[in-house]
Amino acid sequence: MSEQDWTLLPAVTVRSAGFAWELVRSLAYPRAAAAAAEVVRLEQRALDLLAEAPARRTPAEDPRPARSAVGGDARPARGTGGGRLPRGLRSRLRDLRPLPGDTPAPADWLADWNEVTGSLEDARLALAGTTAADAALARAAVAGIAADERFLDALVRSAPGLYRDLRRGVAKGGRLRRLVGSVLQGLCATCSFGPLDHGRVEPAAAGGHTWSGHRAHLRRVAYPADWVGESLQRRVLADPALVAGLVPRRRTWTGAVPDAVPDAARFVALCDGSRTLAEIAAESGTELERAAAALAVAVRRGLLTHDLCPPATVADPLSWLRDRLPTETPRPEVPRPEAPRSEAPRSDGPRPDASRSDVHRSDVHRPGGDLPVGRRVREITELLAQYPAASPDVKLALQRRVETLAGSGRTHDDRPGDDRVVVHEAAAGTLQVTVGEGLAADLEGRVPPVLDLLAADAELSRRRTNRLLAGRLGAGTFGLAEVLGATGDLEIRHGDRLAERIAAIVRAAPPGAATVDLAGLLDDPEPPAAPVLCSADVMVAAPSLEAYEPGVTPLVLGDLHDVALLTPWDLQFHPDGAALVAERDAAIVRALGGHTALNVISRRATGRPPLEFPGPVLELGGVTADGGRRRIGLDELYVHSDGRRAVLRAKGVDGPLLLHNGEHDDTALHTALALPRVRRPDLRHLSRVPRLTWDNVVISRRAWRVGRASFEALGQAVGDRELLVAMARLRETHDLPVTFFAASPRECRPIHVDARSPALIEGLVRLVATAERLTLTETLPGPEECWLRDGGLRFAAELRCVYLRPAGGPPAPRPKPETADACSPAARSRAVARYPGPADVRPDSCSRVADPVAPGARTAHPYPWQGECR
Repeated sequence: MSEQDWTLLPAVTVRSAGFAWELVRSLAYPRAAAAAAEVVRLEQRALDLLAEAPARRTPAEDPRPARSAVGGDARPARGTGGGRLPRGLRSRLRDLRPLPGDTPAPADWLADWNEVTGSLEDARLALAGTTAADAALARAAVAGIAADERFLDALVRSAPGLYRDLRRGVAKGGRLRRLVGSVLQGLCATCSFGPLDHGRVEPAAAGGHTWSGHRAHLRRVAYPADWVGESLQRRVLADPALVAGLVPRRRTWTGAVPDAVPDAARFVALCDGSRTLAEIAAESGTELERAAAALAVAVRRGLLTHDLCPPATVADPLSWLRDRLPTETPRPEVPRPEAPRSEAPRSDGPRPDASRSDVHRSDVHRPGGDLPVGRRVREITELLAQYPAASPDVKLALQRRVETLAGSGRTHDDRPGDDRVVVHEAAAGTLQVTVGEGLAADLEGRVPPVLDLLAADAELSRRRTNRLLAGRLGAGTFGLAEVLGATGDLEIRHGDRLAERIAAIVRAAPPGAATVDLAGLLDDPEPPAAPVLCSADVMVAAPSLEAYEPGVTPLVLGDLHDVALLTPWDLQFHPDGAALVAERDAAIVRALGGHTALNVISRRATGRPPLEFPGPVLELGGVTADGGRRRIGLDELYVHSDGRRAVLRAKGVDGPLLLHNGEHDDTALHTALALPRVRRPDLRHLSRVPRLTWDNVVISRRAWRVGRASFEALGQAVGDRELLVAMARLRETHDLPVTFFAASPRECRPIHVDARSPALIEGLVRLVATAERLTLTETLPGPEECWLRDGGLRFAAELRCVYLRPAGGPPAPRPKPETADACSPAARSRAVARYPGPADVRPDSCSRVADPVAPGARTAHPYPWQGECR
């Protein structure tokens, strides 16, 4: 193995659906859908006969309507006789019904017509009967699912508003069916709601798995939603019993300071992580109340943080805060009928130190009946300890109590997204997977050539966008904070070589080809000049892992991530979680080589902590939990540009930096200054894309781009029969499979559609209204190809694999020193905002950077932690 080969980390995360495919399939009308397909087939035969009918009139002379009731041409190219047909016969032709025996038409044509349309009438009658029978079964299935404890538990956790509607009886009949269908398709078809499970790549071992079933969990824990923590932080800053003892420190940017106090610059300078707010107020000559207001403003603006603000990267910020709040004076417990109380689990973390003892207060009710922060946090912790084992009704009551204690003032609604969820849960499953022998060989040997293609394309995007950024800035040195504001309208210039080559191959493929193998059809890609860290969600399309055939069984690449997604959150239940994280970090350091990645710590936004990898950190919205990390302030970062290439650098750091996070939105600035961001080639300009493979590795599933006009018949359909017939016509027109995923550019998640299920078809109709065009993708692997089974139940599952690759060449050369041209007035006029250089730089010169720090030397950090030398 060469030093530039891909490294597959041996630890993999196994993600599963948690709900069986059979549940969502119980909503289907299989017999009615088959009858609808037969109706459409016979309609097409009748329309073909109508087009072939003999005639004497030209189409312009023919008085019959141009379109039939089923959407086909009701006028034959030639009429059925020498004169105008009676109205009744024209109506039968238009509706594709049998004609009387004395109709003026050739006998053989009339016989064929009556045979086909007679069968069509029988098929329509059969469709009516099977629709009624299947609808009864589907209604029973919906009622059973709506009463199922596991479904209700999932609903109350992910969509409390919908659960309230269900319990109040608001959702009935068709609305109940839509509710169940919209929720159930996500639970069964996506690998996002199952427990946390794990596996290991062992090439010398036999592949397989052990599992106690989908109902078994080793452990379940509950965490508050991010907004709960933010609300509690606002209360901390407003609590007179706590605010005086807070220890503020600067975070990322000191270019702007709060104006709530006089001499704000001195106030911020004193926030060095070693003084309490009371001490800062005394030294600065500011009243404590005004200092507290200034601190609240600075924290809200992201300028300061404090010692009771949980780091964004800890898994359980509430327990972190609880263990650092002053202890309370015991008081009698107040019984709550909503949920039984239990002893809250205690953390093994250190208790508050003695330095905070001067601000301890009795934790009792205050005037007006308000609870102090400490009591709120402890009660929320107790409620969360009860939450996982509670019934759905009790969980709803616990959510309401948590919301009340947090004091968010939020209103209940049914908007999608995590912002409306009160409590998140994580569960430890019992699934253990051994990725052995043939599967391990394919993951290590057949997936990397595909990643080589994508990495080269990502590197091209990075270089092109970097050149675009440098052209926008011109020659000079610019503060990153101002570059952020000046390049907001800059668009990513994606690499298009791979997409163009694949598009040419697809166009040259035989018409109607379902699969195109790209192996041997593409040139060897150029190795990227920067390291590549990525993760691939791989689905094995086999009835069992033991049945896997190397080089034959499809390996489907699902989502691709430009980050190493083996995180402490994913490993929180793993007995060797800390060791696996250390193993990951060591592999990342080896892959980075001589490059330095700057970790961007963002705020918590999805219920999970942001990512944090080896290297220095930029606290942009979130705070790191590792006090030993080199923290780089936003005002320490600058971009050096020569007009052709832009490089990110920082004061006191030797060499250029590359941003790394993986959670940011796609922006030009981040793409230009970050590690290569692996993406699939953009083929959206093709209306139909066959399945793209590299041997047995599926790079891209079959896809169709379908405009809104094609779905009009679905939107106009009334009743289940019309829906099924309209869907059968849509499938016939576009050659769609029975099941597929539909995605809209305005929705973050695709939906699963079963063409036999009116409930799921209605979800497709609602999605159509959001965009002019939808992307439809085949379901692969389908239920029959799922290896994770519990008896007769089948579950979607995927292996999240982390791949690391060092740079394909030596580290990029450092930019040449600025020349006189770079310091010309024209260059200065193009600067967004000059980085404040060292004191020895003349005010009239271009901004320059300090000399590099000698290797091994350490400079005093401007934002020290408590006890750290400044």
